[in-house]
Amino acid sequence: MHRDIETNRRVLLLAYRRFLEVDRAWDMALRELNSWFPSAKQVGVSTLGNPGSPIRRLHDQRDRALRQLEAAYQKLEVAKKRMAVRRQQTLAQQILFIKDDGY
Repeated sequence: MHRDIETNRRVLLLAYRRFLEVDRAWDMALRELNSWFPSAKQVGVSTLGNPGSPIRRLHDQRDRALRQLEAAYQKLEVAKKRMAVRRQQTLAQQILFIKDDGY
């Protein structure tokens, strides 16, 4: 595998792991919040809290991790397309010489 694609895959994997970690923390915080305030499960009730609150911080961390995951995925796709174009250009430049031995 090409080094550029390999690097982008590692970055994508790290971003995915980071997202899973933050998403798990966000989910656990929501469960704890709902155990304290069952009415927060109602539609239209915001559970984000004030700026700087622990729930808001977790939400912002999760949102940032998701955006980083999406960016890493896009970069991997761009790298794959770039390699496909290079591969096509390389194949188009190859010339096959056939030797005629006179048979």
